[in-house]
Amino acid sequence: MDFVISLDAETASEHPAWASQPELALWSYPPLLWTLTPVVNRERRAEQVLLSLQRRIELLVSLHAKVKHRSELRSDLRDLAYM
Repeated sequence: MDFVISLDAETASEHPAWASQPELALWSYPPLLWTLTPVVNRERRAEQVLLSLQRRIELLVSLHAKVKHRSELRSDLRDLAYM
């Protein structure tokens, strides 16, 4: 099963065409580069986003090994966005 995981809504609709229709999930995160945000806060926010992505990907990998039906995996993949 193929997955497309987008980190913002704007690019979610622009994923490339695949031979088979992949499962699409939107895991939204705020932009990391703000011009008025102090560098220390940007670095802290970037670290939080990376740790969150790592946790979601680890859960996705463990779910993929346990789920038997595609529809179950589809809903779990999308539910990970609300962690």
